[in-house]
Amino acid sequence: MSGFVRFMTQEGDQQEVHLVLASNDPGRAYSALVLALGTATMGAKCKLYCTMGGLDIVKKDGASKITMPGAPPLDKYLHDAIDAGVQVTACGPSKEMLLQMGITSDNLEQGVGFEDVIGFLNAALPASKKGGMVLFI
Repeated sequence: MSGFVRFMTQEGDQQEVHLVLASNDPGRAYSALVLALGTATMGAKCKLYCTMGGLDIVKKDGASKITMPGAPPLDKYLHDAIDAGVQVTACGPSKEMLLQMGITSDNLEQGVGFEDVIGFLNAALPASKKGGMVLFI
């Protein structure tokens, strides 16, 4: 990360950006991953919480099916974000609901974990109090 300043709060904590992706729309999915990559590149902590239609990008090969003219495949952005340290999570409201949506730990992209909304909020709310951002895309 040479050349970049690590973003810190006044208290000296690393700045955080929490992104909620609730859509599989290519414009939204690409935007979320570009923001996540930019956040990580600039030295801030980033979490991408995928829910509703956004769950499509974290299923194995799901991101490769989402394309936008002139852009690299979305799965490249997803893998680059995970490699850059972005924490990517799939909303896990209940096992029954996830099973109905065809989502299991076996068919998630490598590096993606499950998190319920309480887990997300337990991290996002304190981060926002310290100047971090919570964005819904």
